[in-house]
Amino acid sequence: MMPGRGLAAIALTLCAVAASLVFTATAAMAETVTVDGHRVWYRVDGDPASAPAPILLLHGGMMNTDLSWSDMIPRLSQGRAVIGIDQQGHGHTADRPTPITLASMRADTLAVMDALQIDRAHVVGFSLGGMLGLDMAVNAPDRVASLSIISAGQNGDGFLPELVLMNRDLSHVPSPDLVPLLPSPKDFLDMRRGYQDQNPDGSGAMVPVMHKLGALLNSDWGFSDDQIAAIGVPVMVLIGDRDFIRPAHAVHMAETIPGAWLTVLPDSTHLGVLDRPELPDLVLDLIASAEGD
Repeated sequence: MMPGRGLAAIALTLCAVAASLVFTATAAMAETVTVDGHRVWYRVDGDPASAPAPILLLHGGMMNTDLSWSDMIPRLSQGRAVIGIDQQGHGHTADRPTPITLASMRADTLAVMDALQIDRAHVVGFSLGGMLGLDMAVNAPDRVASLSIISAGQNGDGFLPELVLMNRDLSHVPSPDLVPLLPSPKDFLDMRRGYQDQNPDGSGAMVPVMHKLGALLNSDWGFSDDQIAAIGVPVMVLIGDRDFIRPAHAVHMAETIPGAWLTVLPDSTHLGVLDRPELPDLVLDLIASAEGD
């Protein structure tokens, strides 16, 4: 064998071994469950039938499970199962000719839990997923073991006023103060790529889904102080210090939900909180507290 070819063969072998190891470490079961004739995609890392209670990940609007959580799943899945669900019109789950509502997403999410025979899960929701997590804690409290609300409010009052204006008027040009807090061009490119790579309708699904989410945000969605004060599981309210969730609103939520933790991550925008290296351990700390560890 010629030396050059020998080195090439060794290199190819090492690459194959490395790829095998990476695949083994990150492999997940991907399935769908049908709800009212609509297929909802989910992935499972680990064995949901084994103790302790699994973690349920709820992604942000215009995102998907991989885009929101792929960096965190390896840490969160050490010792317990982790389930991620692509909601209506997001990721691998196609849109349907109905509005996107918290009630419909809750029904889809509970259907996945039922399919996996999961009674309760530690719910971790970002942005839209945080709104959905709150909805589950209020309307399906027996299915929630703990709740991490990341960059989400209890109603529309939680958003910065200019963001509310942008949701109502898509032609509004954001002010110089708001622009740095919003998703960057790269963030939007990642979202578009996620649709191209995963969604059954491709990138063409983005605009219709965006309009549906705008309709949700402009509706009368939300939860009263009495409703969130009745939440009986451990809760963490987490925002970035440069989030477009108002800090005063996050403080109010944490003061209203009994025993809730409030965490404000420094130098973090709305999307930037997902990149903070301490985020997985903060979530795991809440779960440990809920389980009495």
